[in-house]
Amino acid sequence: MKKTILLLIILNLVQHPTFAQNKKLDSLKAVLGTENEDTNKVNTLTALSWTLSHLGNLNESIQYGKDALSLSEKLSFKKGIGNAYKNIGIVYRLQGNYPEALKTFLICFKIREETGDKKGIADCYSKIGMIYMLLGNYSESLKNHFAGLKIRTEINDKEDIANSINNIGNVYSNQANYAEALKYYLTFLKLSEEIGDKQGVAYAYSNIGEVNIVQKNYEEALKNNLASLKIAEELGEKYIIAGNYISIGILNIKLHKFEEAKKYLYDGLSLSKEMGNKDDIKRSYSGLSALDSVQGNFKEAYDDYKFYIIYRDSLINEEATKKTIQTQMNYEFEKKESLSKAESKKQKLIIVFIGLGLLIVLVFAGFIFRSLRIRNKQNKIIVEQKIMVEEKQKEILDSIEYALRIQTAILPPKKIVKQYLENSFILYKPKDIVAGDFYWMETTDDLVLFAACDCTGHGVPGAMVSVVCHNALNRAVKEFGLTQPAAILDKTAEIVIENFSKSEEDIKDGMDISLCAYNAKTKTIQWAGANNPLWLLQNGELIETKADKQPIGMNENSKPFTNHKFTLQKGEIIYLFTDGFADQFGGETGQKKLTKKRFKDLILSIQNITLQEQGIALDKFITEYRKEVEQIDDILVMGVKV
Repeated sequence: MKKTILLLIILNLVQHPTFAQNKKLDSLKAVLGTENEDTNKVNTLTALSWTLSHLGNLNESIQYGKDALSLSEKLSFKKGIGNAYKNIGIVYRLQGNYPEALKTFLICFKIREETGDKKGIADCYSKIGMIYMLLGNYSESLKNHFAGLKIRTEINDKEDIANSINNIGNVYSNQANYAEALKYYLTFLKLSEEIGDKQGVAYAYSNIGEVNIVQKNYEEALKNNLASLKIAEELGEKYIIAGNYISIGILNIKLHKFEEAKKYLYDGLSLSKEMGNKDDIKRSYSGLSALDSVQGNFKEAYDDYKFYIIYRDSLINEEATKKTIQTQMNYEFEKKESLSKAESKKQKLIIVFIGLGLLIVLVFAGFIFRSLRIRNKQNKIIVEQKIMVEEKQKEILDSIEYALRIQTAILPPKKIVKQYLENSFILYKPKDIVAGDFYWMETTDDLVLFAACDCTGHGVPGAMVSVVCHNALNRAVKEFGLTQPAAILDKTAEIVIENFSKSEEDIKDGMDISLCAYNAKTKTIQWAGANNPLWLLQNGELIETKADKQPIGMNENSKPFTNHKFTLQKGEIIYLFTDGFADQFGGETGQKKLTKKRFKDLILSIQNITLQEQGIALDKFITEYRKEVEQIDDILVMGVKV
């Protein structure tokens, strides 16, 4: 009886994080050493697993969880089995192993149903919903969270009701439905404060801060994240602390407090690595890459971004596996080679004792053997050279594929483009794996800035120039606060020239661009262009506004870019493009250039279909037009309907 009472006290300490976490751990381990193989020991093992996961000791946590599962199965203790699966699933989630976490939580759900444990069933719904959200299946995630919320409301479990509301807010946030997310987060904060759940309050402030960041309310975001951090440090909640460090670091970049940003990001990275939390390690490297980029440290930015990609794609285990396999292959080869040499030596000794009578035969056989060995050596060299060429080709292709990931990451996601430019299309067809063309978008106040950009060259050289130019555009808007297209182009040109002038080589690369600033409230656009024009469809006529005849980059006769302003009517369409579409060869002979005039006629001929269908029609036309002819340049066409 005394042992049971002591266990209940310890379990109560686990549920109230205001007590020192290490004190809980020591108490639980002390109890564990005195217990028999019964359900009390299962409960202690479960409590240890839960506490260790909150301290970030994931490997030890999962081991205690598996010990609890093994003993529960031995005792046929279904409640203990369910609790063990729940804790193991939590660790898999924290490790970023979402498929295994989902599998474990589904087993837990089945056990909860068998025992009729409503609270446990609701908890499983919540955890399954969280995994579906992390896997990007938002509809299934919401379905599970609302099912869990319904049960929790029926049994009036206020703390878990608050958790469900927070989780639903997380799903809406991931869907970029920030207004709905903020509504749920504020409700979660209020409920957590009412029931005195400090951990919940910390999570609420952190989540509200994330929404503030997206809404560009950086001062308010910093206030909320600092409030969350203070509570998390009082509780010793390492996951919340690490998440806040990273968010505060990113916020300080936005506020141009770079030294503070660096400190918080490195603190977040260190703590995340200590806990093995891949999600936050990934966020840390992303923030550090952005910080280095803003400060012009492009090499460091690239290195940090590579680590971000590695953690995002979970390539670490794969690489370790490859190395293990290679080591094993090398061992087997050396073993076989050693045996082969021993066997060869044995054969030579036998031959020596055959006698002088076979000397002539042996000499003749020696000549044949030498000839064959030379031939085999030559064949081996040929094979090795072929393998080296293939490996080198694969390395080059792998590097280009990696460059594609980086370039894809700088393009605005299609769902974000649709969020701000609802009636639009983008036709983007790189000539090679990576491209010199790219599309760009940024929002500020009531303006949506978007552009079609064409950097010198295509393939890898073009892609490298595109990264420099993309960064320059971002700095012009985010760092220097410019919103007028002509001013943005002037500043972008200045930054690009400054970057290239650092090289000892005479770099004349640059960018052609067509850049719009659209105000949906006033139905006005401002526009400026470097070599690439603007086409505006008004009253069935395609009106061209010519660009300044100069690039973004080195130019002997450079002058300030011209800013144009238009007031639009509903239904009018803006077209931005690079030169790849009009310059493509094809037709019956394969030698006919499409030309800008035919491109313009084509645009006019498809005005009877929706804008989205126009993008599909242009793609189909250019594919059929060039037939077997190689695509000569990157292709980019954007259409936006007012």
